Amino acid sequence: MVVLTGEVLVDLIGRNTSAHSSLSYTGILGGSALNTASTLARVGAPTRFVSEVGQDFLGEWAIARIAERKIETRFIQQLPGVPTPLSVAEVDAAGNARFSFYRAFGSTQFCPDSAAMARAKWFHFGSLSAFEPRNVAGIESLLEIAREYDVLVSFDPNLHAEPSEAYWQQLERYMPYVSVLKASLNDAQLLFPHAPNDPQVLLEHLVELGTPVTVLTLGATGAMAAFRTRMIRVPGVKVAVADTIGAGDAFMAGLIYGMMKQEIGSRMELLSWDGTQLPVILSSSNHLAAITCTVEGASPPEQPLHAWWERFG
Repeated sequence: MVVLTGEVLVDLIGRNTSAHSSLSYTGILGGSALNTASTLARVGAPTRFVSEVGQDFLGEWAIARIAERKIETRFIQQLPGVPTPLSVAEVDAAGNARFSFYRAFGSTQFCPDSAAMARAKWFHFGSLSAFEPRNVAGIESLLEIAREYDVLVSFDPNLHAEPSEAYWQQLERYMPYVSVLKASLNDAQLLFPHAPNDPQVLLEHLVELGTPVTVLTLGATGAMAAFRTRMIRVPGVKVAVADTIGAGDAFMAGLIYGMMKQEIGSRMELLSWDGTQLPVILSSSNHLAAITCTVEGASPPEQPLHAWWERFG
């Protein structure tokens, strides 16, 4: 069972310009960790999502859509008097999205049920919501259970702005729990704004955060990873890009799926793993991200996803 926690968002996606007299959006289910969960479920991984929505129409709609994706929803709480969060994504001509987020949880606190970690073989979290004060204690409670039962943990920063000092302090508290760190080139540039804009140097900075496996995605040019004393780089996959929404989340799904196929049952087993399959895992994750870019939104198209599973599953 893969257990993931993160936001449930309704993404409003538009291709508007300032010249438009009115705005047009399409509403779809979103949230970085939820996108990752959706892809994992589609390739056959038992998946559970731990989160919150409002006790409103959008919350009911979101839970119904999540259940349709064969993701276990019983640990998604509906909060009375709270609106379900929204994100607005404006997509430019190159397919890149600029996001705005609208959240109103008030004084509520994220209080996940410890039973959400039952039968967990992998736990994933990340994004800015993991650093909101209302969420930290709840996430740390799940991480403590993961540590107690030796569940492997992955983290994706998924940054959209340069982090604050408070962010760094919390990141340092999270990192001892994490076995696999996946960051994008943009994440690394935001985390280390004074470092040279060289992927290898940025990966070296990420490695200093202390996770056994560290992955840096490079968009169209591929991905890099560091494991023990080795650095690995694999090329990107050329596709016609519709937009890049969810590409990193799909890569994360491929990374979790590939690592779980290695049947690594604990952090100690990960430290003794030979890593020979890591280039294949990176390549498969690149392919999964690339096919997600061929359509609008974060959901990989069915036929290419099936072909991916035939090749890498």
